[in-house]
Amino acid sequence: MYVILQKSKKDIKDKIVKFLIDNPNPPDKKIHALAEKMGIEPDKFETIIYSILSEMIHKPTVKESEVKPEELKMGIKVEMEHTSVLSLAKQIALTHLSELPDYYTKLKKVEGK
Repeated sequence: MYVILQKSKKDIKDKIVKFLIDNPNPPDKKIHALAEKMGIEPDKFETIIYSILSEMIHKPTVKESEVKPEELKMGIKVEMEHTSVLSLAKQIALTHLSELPDYYTKLKKVEGK
């Protein structure tokens, strides 16, 4: 029987993130072993992992059609430096453009490119 130990969800999430940083693309076997070590049912543990992923993907407040195409193109290029997932890079770029419509133009100037 599994029980969540006297740890907060924040502590559990922090441990999961540290584990994933140290173990990129771990097989299920490693994920399940960590869950068992922490006393959490593997299915519930995976649900926590999915919640971390959901927290990382912010929903932009603008639609693609509402931003300048050249800004979005620049943004996707910049964000692809941080991920290999095109749709995630696009979401991140749109989120930045939601906050500041010329975010990537300004970033380019700041970086002196």
